[in-house]
Amino acid sequence: MKWMLPFGLLISFSAFSSVPKKANDDLARYRSEVVEMGARLSTLEKEIGSKNNLYLSSLEQIKQFEADVKIYRDQLHEIRKQVGHAQRDNKRILTSYLTESENESTEAWQRQVHLELLKQAQNKLKAKEQELITFDAKVAEFDQKLASLRNNEEELSDVISELEARKKVAMEKYMARVQDKKKIESTVQKQKLATKLAVIKKEFSKAPIIETKPDRIFANPVDDYLTFTTSPKGVTFKYNSIQPVKAVGEGKMNIKVKKNDTVNNGDVLAYTINDSKDAQNLYFEVRKKNTAQNTILWLESRGVSKI
Repeated sequence: MKWMLPFGLLISFSAFSSVPKKANDDLARYRSEVVEMGARLSTLEKEIGSKNNLYLSSLEQIKQFEADVKIYRDQLHEIRKQVGHAQRDNKRILTSYLTESENESTEAWQRQVHLELLKQAQNKLKAKEQELITFDAKVAEFDQKLASLRNNEEELSDVISELEARKKVAMEKYMARVQDKKKIESTVQKQKLATKLAVIKKEFSKAPIIETKPDRIFANPVDDYLTFTTSPKGVTFKYNSIQPVKAVGEGKMNIKVKKNDTVNNGDVLAYTINDSKDAQNLYFEVRKKNTAQNTILWLESRGVSKI
């Protein structure tokens, strides 16, 4: 915002007295605490990220083990069927062997053939029963690993939930401390401004009166601001809310209104925009004949500065 003034003021002054030591100490302490809490919060977020990666890896392992267990269970089911077939074959061959052995007309070589068939059936049955035992043990092993993975997954889930709860508390404390820091920063800025203006007024009261100057009251263009910074020309207000930008007195402007329009003190010229989580800036500048003045000299923390 550029404000056209019909008169000017030139003031020179020496170094200002410092802000009270307590305010500076409080600000330093709050800044240090914010940095420390931010570091702890960052560490906590990294730990949560690491645990989440382990959790996802655990879920992937569980998925793979479940697929492997299904394969082994299907094979186990098939082997059990084969064992059943072998048992029936063994029983049938044994019955046939016993029948042939009791038949006196059966030749010796026939009995020998049935005996060999019986031995083969029994060997096949033993092999299938051993295979069944092996697969039973393997499936049991996979079941145990799967149960262990699921238990780890539950523990990781509990750890992550606990870390998330700690993060929530830490974030709330961090944001509260950030707000405290902003308030202290605003207080320190206002104290600096008050000290600066006090020196200016003192110097001005000692200065010879060159010409008669009208009383002027200059308010801040925005009412609700977090803090502000100054430059040799203008003042930058930092805010984080949507609010009206007001005229600070009678004059002519070239922003948000048609050139040469007349406005009155307190007229709303525009509205601030708050389209992010970060604080926004509003730059305010007083000009005389298109030459930037040292705007901070025309403002007070309450927006009142009689010249």
